[in-house]
Amino acid sequence: MRILIQCLLLFSLLGLSLDADASLRCNGKLVKTGDRMFEVREHCGEPDVVVPLHSAYTVRHGHVPTREEWQYNFGPHRLMRFLRFQDGRLVQIRTGKHGFRSSPGSCSPNNLETGMTQLELAARCGEPRSKELRVTSKRYRVDGLGRVYQAGQAAEDWIYDFGSNRFVRIVTLINGQVVNIERSSSRGS
Repeated sequence: MRILIQCLLLFSLLGLSLDADASLRCNGKLVKTGDRMFEVREHCGEPDVVVPLHSAYTVRHGHVPTREEWQYNFGPHRLMRFLRFQDGRLVQIRTGKHGFRSSPGSCSPNNLETGMTQLELAARCGEPRSKELRVTSKRYRVDGLGRVYQAGQAAEDWIYDFGSNRFVRIVTLINGQVVNIERSSSRGS
């Protein structure tokens, strides 16, 4: 009987921690899964980064996003939040690392890391010299657990120029996450 009570207590605690990520408090208002995009924007403000994850093509409107992720950096005293929307409704709220203050002027190749979010990359290094959209021809590892993005994914290459004495870096992002950092054979300008 005692073991049963302990198990129920454990499951209820796990249930509470899972539900904690299903909502977010912004400016005193509760944002939860199922909310519409305009409601989230009204309570939390504009996201720091919007990452389109999937779109559908219509003749009348062109590419219309069906899934996207909004990335919020609430500063160094709060955790970053990643909100996924499908067809205009909030379907997932994930919690990231502690937020940060932007300092794009102090970026070096050593600041680049696989696994960082597009939000972290933009905050650390600012806008790249250029961006290139492409479809991947190889697999990219997502994390240390062995998960991968298969070939054929939409990817964005951000090209960073760190000056004439350093090689240009090509940072590959898939779904708003850095999956590869490549050193170019050419030096910056």
